[in-house]
Amino acid sequence: MAEGHDYQPGHIDCFFFQYQTDCEEGQDCQFLHRESCKSSGYICPVWHAKNGCTNDACPKKHLNQEILKQYFLCDQENSDDYCTRNNCRMYHEKVSYFNGFYRSASEVPMLAEERRIEHGNFVLNNFPQTQISLKSASQFILTAAKFIQLAVRSRKLPGDRGKQYMREILHTILFLCHINNPAFEPQELLEESMDSWNLKFPDVFEQYKTHLPTRPPYTILLEIVVDYKGSDNPKRILDCLSKLNSTIFVEHNTQQGSRCGNELCVIATVISHCFFQDLERGTTTNNYFGASVSCFGKHQKEIMIDILCYHTWNEYISVAVCMALQGHPQAIMLRPVVHSIAYSRGNPTGQRGVHTVNGKPQQYTPIPPCRKCLTLFPDIVIDQQQIKIGIDPQQRKNAHRYWPYGNCAEVESFNRLLSAHGDISRGFAVPLGDKFTWESLKRKRKGRLVHNLKLCKFQLGNNLLFYRPSEPQNTA
Repeated sequence: MAEGHDYQPGHIDCFFFQYQTDCEEGQDCQFLHRESCKSSGYICPVWHAKNGCTNDACPKKHLNQEILKQYFLCDQENSDDYCTRNNCRMYHEKVSYFNGFYRSASEVPMLAEERRIEHGNFVLNNFPQTQISLKSASQFILTAAKFIQLAVRSRKLPGDRGKQYMREILHTILFLCHINNPAFEPQELLEESMDSWNLKFPDVFEQYKTHLPTRPPYTILLEIVVDYKGSDNPKRILDCLSKLNSTIFVEHNTQQGSRCGNELCVIATVISHCFFQDLERGTTTNNYFGASVSCFGKHQKEIMIDILCYHTWNEYISVAVCMALQGHPQAIMLRPVVHSIAYSRGNPTGQRGVHTVNGKPQQYTPIPPCRKCLTLFPDIVIDQQQIKIGIDPQQRKNAHRYWPYGNCAEVESFNRLLSAHGDISRGFAVPLGDKFTWESLKRKRKGRLVHNLKLCKFQLGNNLLFYRPSEPQNTA
């Protein structure tokens, strides 16, 4: 707080209005309720220095850490304890975990200069990792752009559709860079090509801080490959992806830790495809492909899975994943026979993960499903011999346990299958009841999504906004 200046409530932004859903005091609140700065993570320098900003529409917060501690600090926080109230709305400086409930420290606005110094120190101390991450993201964009151009020139992809794909990929990558720690600016990522990209797709640069993507970038790339190669031959799809991966892949020194390299580049580690064989009619659907959710960082992966559940996926898939995330997995019942095959990016051991030789990712190899998929989809068969998932106890024992519900490539491929052929699903083994409804499950996912977006300093308004590449004029 600037020395010698008395900050009165009438000149201070309300913490609850700025960072919570609303303020319970409403119009009776003694603090300011200003919409103009809700999405800002910065302190107004005029207010901070002189307590003299009288602009009701000021785009920066009239709030700092000292004010938060003085007026809004939770009374349970002191030198020894942390808050143990699940739904406490007060300001918290301490991370707490109790009774299975996790709460991070509250967001604190900063002066722009402080934020620049913080970012510069991180980049300086993590220079190799930062450069590799930026190069990985940049190569993903360039590789996708060249492949889209090839598909359009070959007349396998309409030009307008190609532009939508490119717009969506660029927006999603910029979004992931923005919520990274530290955040990467477009200029750092695109360098001399920045002006060219901005001229082509100005809506992307206007909305990557305010509008959410609807799916991971590798899922978009996979869809382009399927459009180009067709869905009838999975080997063609996998061979094409392997070539693209080799172009995207960036060498990195594993001794520098896992925070660098292809994590930000978001190359999916697993690809899956499925199809439905109608035994009564003797017909078979097309193959439907999916990629694992590949996002760097715990919060980023949670953000993307919650976006998919809340906004993108088929309702059956969303309900199944939401219930599983709540600790109550409900198996989707499917008509016979649905086939599914998953492939790991070059892992000959059959364990999920990435296998490399001399630093290069290898070809895809078939793998069994993870334990999470065995729970969500117990009716499917996994190979041409129609060996049912879950019959072999040893297979269940060896299934990988690490991946969170919603992460696996099978979830995305089944989402595409059920979206195209909804009659394949026969509902859930245990139907939704009074305790859980579709709306309550969506609210839960939205709650975690908003929480993680705040941690990543994403600019949230009153409503969640989603980027639509088919509507380039739809600006925030």
